Amino acid sequence: MMRSTAQEVLDMLLQSPSLRRSDFVDRVFTDEPILMRGSQMASYVPPRIQEMREMALSPEGRGMIGAQLFTKQALFMEDYEDDVEYHGSFERYFPTYVDMNDRQLRGYFSWRSAIRRGEETPNAPLSFAFVHLYELIASIGIELEPIGRSREGLTRAEQGFLAIEHFWKTHEDTYPELQRYVTRWLRDYAVWHGLDTSYLAPYVNTAFDEALVSLTESLGSWMAATPQKKPRKQDARAMVLAGADRPEEERLFAALDPLSTYRPRVSRLYRDRPETLRHVTCSVIAELALYYEKHRKSGLVEDLFGSSQAFPYAMFMNAVFWTGSPHEDTIYEISPCNRYGCAKGRWYHEGFLTTAKRSSKLGAILRLIDQRLRVAIDYPHPLTKKDAPKYLDKIVVEQIENRLAWEADCEARAVRVDLSQLAGIRAAANATCDSLLIDEEREDEAVPDAAAASAAAAAVSPAAAAASAAGAAVSPAASAAAVAVSPAAPTPQVVAPTEDSSAETAPAPYGLIAIELELLQSLLDGTPWEVPAGTSLDMLVDSINEKLFDLLGDTALEFDGLVSGMPAIIDDYTEDVREALSYE
Repeated sequence: MMRSTAQEVLDMLLQSPSLRRSDFVDRVFTDEPILMRGSQMASYVPPRIQEMREMALSPEGRGMIGAQLFTKQALFMEDYEDDVEYHGSFERYFPTYVDMNDRQLRGYFSWRSAIRRGEETPNAPLSFAFVHLYELIASIGIELEPIGRSREGLTRAEQGFLAIEHFWKTHEDTYPELQRYVTRWLRDYAVWHGLDTSYLAPYVNTAFDEALVSLTESLGSWMAATPQKKPRKQDARAMVLAGADRPEEERLFAALDPLSTYRPRVSRLYRDRPETLRHVTCSVIAELALYYEKHRKSGLVEDLFGSSQAFPYAMFMNAVFWTGSPHEDTIYEISPCNRYGCAKGRWYHEGFLTTAKRSSKLGAILRLIDQRLRVAIDYPHPLTKKDAPKYLDKIVVEQIENRLAWEADCEARAVRVDLSQLAGIRAAANATCDSLLIDEEREDEAVPDAAAASAAAAAVSPAAAAASAAGAAVSPAASAAAVAVSPAAPTPQVVAPTEDSSAETAPAPYGLIAIELELLQSLLDGTPWEVPAGTSLDMLVDSINEKLFDLLGDTALEFDGLVSGMPAIIDDYTEDVREALSYE
C-alpha cells in the first residue's frame, strides 16, 4: 500500500463539497485539552508494568519463590506512579502483583501514588492495603512515604517503622482488620532492625513483664529471709512475730495487681484495712510458693504463668517477606523476661509461655484470702464463700491468725496519752514550782504581775469603759451576741439551677457514661460486646468499679480469665447492679 503525502491527503479532503480550502489553508491551530490520554485507556498497559510482568515469566523469575519474586518486582516498581482510578474488587490471601490483572495493577499503583502525595483516597480493596504493607515491611519506597513527622535525625529503619505505623493509623477506620497483623509486624520490624525499645511501648505490655519480674524477685527475697522451720504453736511470741510487716510487702503486693483477675487494691476491705489485707495476701503467696517448692515439680510462678523458655519464632508471620541473606546474630531485650534473639539465621523468642493476660487462678487465690479475712474480722460486707483446696485453706487461715495476733499484741502494747489531762498536769506543775520559791522571789514576781494587770486594764475599749462608768451591767448573753461570726465558718450558699438543667434529661446512674452502660448491659444480658478501637478495657473496668463503689462498697467487675479476656460482674453483686441500673 502506497503512503499518501500530506499534500495528497489535503487535496483529497478538498474534493469534498462540504469542505472549503479556507478551512485548512492559512488557519492558525492552537493546543486543545486532551479529554483522555492513551495511558488512561483501560486497554493500555504501560511499558513499566509490561516489563515487570516479564520478570515473572523469565527463567530466573520462574525459579524464585513467591516472596522473592515479589521483593524483586517491588524494588523495580518502587518509584512508579499511575493515575487510573479503580473501582473494582480484589481479594486474595497473601496478595502480590502476580495475582492482579493489568487493570488492578494500574489501579493499585494509582492508589499508592495518591497515598504518597498525602491525598484522600477512595476506599480500595483490603488486599491493596496488604500489598502496600508488604512493600513497607521490606523497606521499599520508605523515602516516598509520609511518616507523620520530620525525617530529620531519623535513620532509614526508624522512618520505615513510622511509615508502617502512619499508614495503619491513617487507614485503621477503613481497614480495621489490619490491627491484629500490624501490631505484630511493627514489633518484628523494630526487633529486626534493632530500634530503640521506646518504639515498642504502645505494642508490648511491658507492665505485665515488669510485674512478673517483680513478683519473682520479691518472692525470692521473702523466701530467703523466712526461717526454714515454722514457729511452734507453743511459742506464742514467735507466732506473734510471724504476723509482723515485712520490707518486701509493698513491692510484692503491687506486682500482684496487674497479674490477677481479682484486684485486691480496689477491694473495699483494702480501703478499710490496707495493712492487714496487704500483709495477709503477701504472706499467703509466699507460703504458697514455699509449699510448691516442697511438694510440686514446678514453682508457683511457673504454675501460674508458665516457665521462661526460648522457642522458635517466625518473623513477620502472615506477611509476604523475603529475608534475602540471613540476619546477623543478635539479642534484642525488651525486658528481663522478654527478649528476641537470632542465631545462625534462626530467630527465637525467650519469655514466659503466656499471653500476657491476667491469671484467673491467681485471682481465685486472692479472692479467697479477701473472703476468709472478712469472715475472721467479722467484716460487715462479706463475700460469697467458694471451695478451695485444703492445703490452701490451711495456709490462709494460719496467716490470718498470725496477723491478727500481731495486731492484737501491738494494740495491747500501745501507749495512749489523754490530752484532756494536760491542763491539770500543767497546773500541778506550776503549783509545785510556786511551793519551791522563797519569799524574796515571790515579791520580785509580784511587780511584773501588777504591771501586766495595769496594761490589760488600759487595753479595754473606750465603749466598754463608758459603759462601766455609767454603771451599766453587761449580761453574759449580750456579750455572746456581740461576738463576731468566725471567718472560718462556711457561709450557706443557694445554688440556683442552671438553664441547662432539665427534669426531662435524667442523669446517668452513678455518673456512668454511655460506653460504660453499654458494657454493663452486655454483661447483664450475656450478649457479646466489642471493645471500641482506641479504648483501654482495663481503664474502662477500673472506671466502672470506681463509680459503683459507693453502691456496693466493693469491686463490681473482675476479669474472668477466659480466652475472651472480657470482665464479668461478680456473682455477689449481679442483682445489685441490675437493680441500680433499672434493668428488668
